[in-house]
Amino acid sequence: MSGDPLARGADELIIGIPREEALDGPAWSGLRRFADAAEGAREIARLDAAGTARPRRELESDPLWKQPIPYVIALHRAPSSAPALFWMDRLEGGSDRRLHGRASFGVGGHIGAADGGILRALQREWEEEVATPTLPHFTPLGLLNDDGDDVGRVHLGIVFIAELDSAEIAIRETTKLAGRLVPVSEALERAAELEGWSARLISVIAEVAGVR
Repeated sequence: MSGDPLARGADELIIGIPREEALDGPAWSGLRRFADAAEGAREIARLDAAGTARPRRELESDPLWKQPIPYVIALHRAPSSAPALFWMDRLEGGSDRRLHGRASFGVGGHIGAADGGILRALQREWEEEVATPTLPHFTPLGLLNDDGDDVGRVHLGIVFIAELDSAEIAIRETTKLAGRLVPVSEALERAAELEGWSARLISVIAEVAGVR
């Protein structure tokens, strides 16, 4: 088996940022929450300005660079039901074999050289991965860094909350993902199934959703 973790897309030009610029200084770990939407907008602009297009194969093996990843958690809250998030199981059709068989609640992916920035890439990824009756409002929550494994070491999450207007949400890329809304309380109980970033975020998302 090849040592290349990518099944396809290795030569795609995506955005990378030198590690120290991406982290805005020395390494840190966990979620850095934004104080408010204005801070979120400033950080997004800072990261966009620092980005450079490079082949994905190079960035995946270079820990001196971070790939910024819009990472959106879809929440649905209704008066008659418990808060729920959109839980996804990764299937073998996904391009990164390191993530097969893991669960996630983050919609998102790499920023392509032609995307035009984080927010446009976020919308593109949302529309490619899931189907909803309307495009939700995306609220920036914070930056997520976790250098504890090979995947996290070369990525930086820009975390957003998407408040769903209805429970109508479905996976588009059914060869890569299977998904459904689950109560946030159930997601907490199944935290051991989650991949790195979602595992790091589950307690914060429960707090945002008002679940204790």
